Amino acid sequence: MSPGMRFICRALTATLFVLLSQLSIADNDQLDIQTVNTGWSYHWGDVPYNGSWQMQTADWTPLDVFNDVPGRPKGTTILWIKLALPAGHWRDPYLFIDSVDLTIQAFEHEQLTYEFSHISLAGTSKFEGWPWHLVPVSSLDEPTEIYFRIFSDYAFIGLSGEVVIGEKSDLLQRVYKRGMAGMVFIVILFVAGILVTTLGIIKRERRIALSTGLLSFDLVIMMFAENELSQVVFNDPLMWRYLAAFSYFLVPFFLAIVVREWFTGVVKRIALLVCAITSVFILGVIFASYNFGVSFINAYSIFDGLFILLVLSLLVGCFFRRAPLGFQDGLVIFGILALFLSLLADMFSAYNFLFWISHAGQWGLVFFTLAMLTVYLAKDRDQQINLNLLMNSLEKQVEERTYELTESQKRLEQLAQEDFLTGLLNRRSFVQQSKRELANALRRHAPFALVLFDIDHFKSINDTYGHGVGDKVLEKIAAVTKRTSREGDLICRYGGEEFVILLPESDADATHTFVNRLHCALQDISLMANNGEKINITASIGVVTFENAPSNGTDNRIYPEVDKLLELMLSQADEAMYDVKNNGRNGIKERVF
Repeated sequence: MSPGMRFICRALTATLFVLLSQLSIADNDQLDIQTVNTGWSYHWGDVPYNGSWQMQTADWTPLDVFNDVPGRPKGTTILWIKLALPAGHWRDPYLFIDSVDLTIQAFEHEQLTYEFSHISLAGTSKFEGWPWHLVPVSSLDEPTEIYFRIFSDYAFIGLSGEVVIGEKSDLLQRVYKRGMAGMVFIVILFVAGILVTTLGIIKRERRIALSTGLLSFDLVIMMFAENELSQVVFNDPLMWRYLAAFSYFLVPFFLAIVVREWFTGVVKRIALLVCAITSVFILGVIFASYNFGVSFINAYSIFDGLFILLVLSLLVGCFFRRAPLGFQDGLVIFGILALFLSLLADMFSAYNFLFWISHAGQWGLVFFTLAMLTVYLAKDRDQQINLNLLMNSLEKQVEERTYELTESQKRLEQLAQEDFLTGLLNRRSFVQQSKRELANALRRHAPFALVLFDIDHFKSINDTYGHGVGDKVLEKIAAVTKRTSREGDLICRYGGEEFVILLPESDADATHTFVNRLHCALQDISLMANNGEKINITASIGVVTFENAPSNGTDNRIYPEVDKLLELMLSQADEAMYDVKNNGRNGIKERVF
């Protein structure tokens, strides 16, 4: 295992140790709080109202389990719950309620003592999120009764989770402890998500890594939005509920992307279908909320069933694909299965099919990310083994190749300076050698010239007779140009059918003579095509001469740098050549620079 992988394993081991320590502290520390399991009764619909709520005159039915109120009449959106509290020893007593479906008012001695989202006298309210609640109790020197008026147009109505009583400071400390335990899960998931994404990119599996990272970060958002500390960080329950809901709705989408990138065969089509169904569902929820005022929380019950079907279809597709499952494939499926079962446990707890399981969903999310991280650790181990084998093989190959490379070096140096077809200088070699010639010429005040020419209608030769004939034309032109030029002239195939010649020690008269001789030589080229047709060659030639002579024995002129000078001369020659082309081709245009 590489040093980086060992460091990651140690870091995760230490983080898991901290996690278990935090959970142990949260479970074992004894706070002065007490779970309220008795003293509950309920009344469906509003109690009589005559200037104030007449709770004492209402009919109350005893309730064994406060969060499982039976017999909700159809269309009823108001539930009253009464809690008879015995005398207690707390100086600053508060009731802590995990959650309420959906909004709540609390009364003591017929006085409103707590309200989360206003409930009108007519019994109307609106969803504002699912926070935890701290309800004040005036005194427990003697038994007292607390009344809860609860509104819900949702599938569920009433209190959820658990209700405990204790000192406010102890209850808040309990919130912080439970929130910090959840935060350890979140930190592990976030760090592991970053590691998975980074390792995947390093392993050149960017799409798999990014899809896994997106799922991990989506789960981080969902977990933090549902963490009790989120309400302490920023007290906007509805915002956190939006984040929790839509990050939950996106879980099958990102899972499908991971599956689609990891596996092959029919499961890829299943994953694509899951992505499409999830996207349509989310867009439908947004559309219904925006246009028809339908609360997005009503989508939970629909999505829970859809979530089970979508994830099960992905798992079935993974298990029953034709290709055999490898160790790494098994890890991916284990991670998906752990995530699915944990979210299923959370879901069943929410529907009261299971007793509330603390951190069930969080463990599954961590197991999924750790499984994906293990995949990349396994990949790293396999790569280390393959790398060692490859290194041994490469050492042998290097020895064999060293001799071949030594022998080829001279030939490569030559080829690096030549055009492969014509044997002339290539562009890079021409530029390098031309700079040296220009620098020498400037120091010695020697004249020089640059000739740039282009074969007329060369494209039509290629189109008519084929590229093989075109190559022969270029080879013939190169041979004629070499034969016409002087020893020491730099001749280059500049690009395609363009050629450039640097003429050192050449003034305007000498250059004029050379260019006319070259023009005639090019016109004398005659080739026969495969079909027997005669091919004649003409060229458009641009010439720039740099006299470079001092005036009256002194030279006060300021010359450009060699790089700029070469560029200027090439540009001037190019303009001259295009003047010839624009005037009918097959000619010469000379300039003095």
